[in-house]
Amino acid sequence: MKKNLLYIMLSALMGGAMTSCDSWVGDTEPSDFLTSEQVWNDKTLIEGVLAELYNDVPTNGNLDNDVNFSLIDDFMWCGLMNQDVEMARNQMVEYKYDEFRWYDYKYIYKCNQAIESLATISSKISDEDKALYTAEFQFLRAYAYFQMCIRMGGVPLVTKTQAYTSGMDLSELQTPRSSEADIYNFVYNECMSIEATLAANNNVSNKSRANQWTALALASRSMLYAGSIAKYNASMSNPIRSAEQPGVVGMEGEDPTPYYQKSFDAAKRIITEFANNTLQGVNEPSSDNFYNAICSKNNNSEVLWTKDYNSSKFHLFAFANIAHSMNEDNDNGSDLCPTLQLVETYGKLEDKNPDGSYRVYDSRHAIFDPVQDIRLKGTCLVPEQTFKGKVLDIQAGVAIPKAGGGYELKVGADPNSKYEDGGTLVGNDGPLNRATFTNTGFNLRKYVDETGGSSARGQGSYIWFVYFRMGEVYLNAAEAGMELGGDYAVQGLKYANLVRQRAGLGSNSWSASDLTIDNMLDERRRELALEDHRLWDLKRLRKADLLWNGVSSDKTMLYALYPYRIVGGPDNNKFIFVRAIAPRFKAPRNFRIGNYYCAFEQNALNKNPKLVQNPNM
Repeated sequence: MKKNLLYIMLSALMGGAMTSCDSWVGDTEPSDFLTSEQVWNDKTLIEGVLAELYNDVPTNGNLDNDVNFSLIDDFMWCGLMNQDVEMARNQMVEYKYDEFRWYDYKYIYKCNQAIESLATISSKISDEDKALYTAEFQFLRAYAYFQMCIRMGGVPLVTKTQAYTSGMDLSELQTPRSSEADIYNFVYNECMSIEATLAANNNVSNKSRANQWTALALASRSMLYAGSIAKYNASMSNPIRSAEQPGVVGMEGEDPTPYYQKSFDAAKRIITEFANNTLQGVNEPSSDNFYNAICSKNNNSEVLWTKDYNSSKFHLFAFANIAHSMNEDNDNGSDLCPTLQLVETYGKLEDKNPDGSYRVYDSRHAIFDPVQDIRLKGTCLVPEQTFKGKVLDIQAGVAIPKAGGGYELKVGADPNSKYEDGGTLVGNDGPLNRATFTNTGFNLRKYVDETGGSSARGQGSYIWFVYFRMGEVYLNAAEAGMELGGDYAVQGLKYANLVRQRAGLGSNSWSASDLTIDNMLDERRRELALEDHRLWDLKRLRKADLLWNGVSSDKTMLYALYPYRIVGGPDNNKFIFVRAIAPRFKAPRNFRIGNYYCAFEQNALNKNPKLVQNPNM
């Protein structure tokens, strides 16, 4: 078939692995499959094509792939611990240059083909429906280009299916890389051209379909990334650039101001037109309300776009990440556990007195009581916190007072074990240096389903994975406003303080001097943990190589906080807390300059000589 041949040729040109150009809609012989005319004139079938593309939206970490969050966020891998797994997560010497690569022209081809088919074949679909479907395919294409750009820099910009005819010079179809700025501008322009059309989806209860606010959210995020890279790459002591093809990385020569302006304007439109200047739960801050703003589908006004799940398509994130004592299955739980570094972004924990001695607490929970940020307990589970009707039971061992001061620490190897005084030695939830137990002293709450049976393999969880929500939109506007300065910074401060108000920190917890890029980065870290932002924020601000520099420190190693029960003396049955590197984490995170952009596969470079490799590989 001519189309099959075209598909193979495009595979060779773009470096993607493809098999049949129309296999995704079954367009081969009408006797066996649906024809193109049937597919593109049937709303149910068109929505089936859309559903596949929505399902395949690229992410680096999500609820179907929790592993990656241990590489890119403030979470440690505490699950399966064979040597291969440990080497890839807890003993990783350095990030590989292809670690986060996504370069998929099969996906782009499907979007282009759908857009063209709706324009040329869909004669029995109303103009309104045709326009809406086209806008959704354009949005998905724009999002795919955004995801390629944050990984690869500028990539070939292909917006039409290319026709190959026998004898054609293949070089005519080979496409060079566009500049990084061109890709970001394409994403923004696509979003702004379709946002009004996508308003037809604004009242659709299924938030897995793009709507007007989704398009504006992507516009805002893409422009914030573009502005950040333009500003902070140029300020590096040795800016990242391509000698072979200037502009494909680093936003060379670009003025960041117009990008920040577009990011601010798009975010402000969502805030003023969609949310009426509010965040879900902003007037009733609580850890439960914060958790529900992200994880609950009931009357949710926070979430703009998700990957959704149901009884026929569930995930096992709760099965994999539930705390040990709360599981509803066997041999599971605690894959990802929050680190002490993340926990302390919500508030400093006082484990020591000014003289360096251990501070004694009446309970395992008391050390966390002074933390005002309700997002801590909406994101994490800390010792003695209740979830699903059970209390997180974390105790590492016992502390025996020494005659000359200090303590002798004794630990055990089994959960729910007893010490010789009859009291607890190790808690039912550990911490323990083995799989299915936390190794950091904390467990995960965000995205772990409260529904009964959701952590069992047979039922699974239907919680959605959030791509865009209002918390990010407010922080985008706040950061862009800060970068623009003047009245924009004044408004940006108000937006940041609304996010912090929802976190229980008061309506004016920040003053103008607090609105700095480092504070904004930490605020995003607290608000957007486990939502696939941390790595990309560090990359766009050119801070990843400075933070994760491969040298052992409290920035590169993952830390734990363990409670110990005091046995004997005046503080008998009270608790001290010991901070240390999590025992299973062995190698400091090492993000190299070359990791800011992923390497192109050699196969892709061979097939398309017009591509150039990214620098610093």
